Amino acid sequence: MLVQPFFPTISELGEASLMVFGGKFTHAILKKAKAGDFRVQDDFGGTVHDYNPTQEEIKFAEKVFQSCTSLPIYGRVDIVWDSNKHIYLSELEIIEPELWIRNRPESANKIAEAVNKIL
Repeated sequence: MLVQPFFPTISELGEASLMVFGGKFTHAILKKAKAGDFRVQDDFGGTVHDYNPTQEEIKFAEKVFQSCTSLPIYGRVDIVWDSNKHIYLSELEIIEPELWIRNRPESANKIAEAVNKIL
């Protein structure tokens, strides 16, 4: 079980997912909750949108990966923001992440390149 603080801003700002392949940012999406809810997952009425992260957000996601003992080949860094727009790690998904490749099909080549480097 994971217990983490609730960020009320998730209802308004949503949660960003930044995909990192081979230690480098590739693409991002923004998950937004339906009106009156905080759950961003589409199972609960949330929606998914293309997202252009800031350089600060990209550096944050790449730094999260670099902090791992062994660099994951690929994964997803989910972030949320507090009321002052400070970035917080919500989740690092490296076991079986939804990588939102359907939203950015060209990113499939980048994951293939990352896998090929270790073969």
